[in-house]
Amino acid sequence: MKALRSFLLLLFSYVTLNAEHLIEYDYELDAYYSNASIFIDLDPNHEITDATNYSEVDIYKDLLLNTFSPNIMLFEASIHPVGIAGLYFRQNHEEIYDEARIEEMNLVKVLTAGYEEPYSLSFFIGRMMVFKNAKNNRVGKNRAYMGYLVTIGDYTIKDNQAHYDRWVNFELKLKGTREKENSDLDWSFRVGAKIHDNPNFADTIFIGARRSSINYNRSVWSLSYNNAFSTLLAVSADTFELTDAEIVLEKKWPIKSSRKISFGLGLGYLYNSGQKYRGALKNEGVNNHQLIFRPNLKF
Repeated sequence: MKALRSFLLLLFSYVTLNAEHLIEYDYELDAYYSNASIFIDLDPNHEITDATNYSEVDIYKDLLLNTFSPNIMLFEASIHPVGIAGLYFRQNHEEIYDEARIEEMNLVKVLTAGYEEPYSLSFFIGRMMVFKNAKNNRVGKNRAYMGYLVTIGDYTIKDNQAHYDRWVNFELKLKGTREKENSDLDWSFRVGAKIHDNPNFADTIFIGARRSSINYNRSVWSLSYNNAFSTLLAVSADTFELTDAEIVLEKKWPIKSSRKISFGLGLGYLYNSGQKYRGALKNEGVNNHQLIFRPNLKF
């Protein structure tokens, strides 16, 4: 872990000393995942592919074929507001938290399930392309990239309680956002491993996918366009036993106004086999079946 932090510090020093390569800063505000990023151009000719006219299949194909020819570095700091809210609520309102139950289901856990870190720092290196706005040539969040991601943090959440745990994620990731005048498309596909310093958490190998589509010209009840899904499957790194599996289906309702706004409502299921916890954490008990409920408003 110390070697990884030193490596990231050296990279940050390189970026500071070579500021002419800086592309731009970016940020995203979301109830579940908010972040601030720095994109660093590695191409000496500063020629990032404009994929405005590419189909979705062409985007995946181009990035996959050029994975070993990186043109971008990315530093990102992120927080999970809903996960932090769950920690705060249980720590400061324990009685209400215990009473927020319907039979075996705790309503706070229903709203926060699936977010196991309060915050994190990430480093990404890989291939990126952009989608330029035809009107003003603006890029903004219109990017797609594939490459290698390292994420670190020092706390892991179980049952809305934070446990000190210096962890690191290693991932191969394909991710993108494409915002058009009347539609938005987001996708993320990843495979990787998570290593924990705290022996009460099992190291895991995982694969995950997410895709979200909104079209403001279509009916709010359109099933083909205004929806999203996310899924995750993880196994223990030493025994290959299933540790957890998650699936969330989301319906989105575009709100017609002077700017693009949509309301989303996700409903999902999280299965926890109990194999992801060891020692004291496993003895505390594990909820094998967890309902997920995720309302969200996107601007």
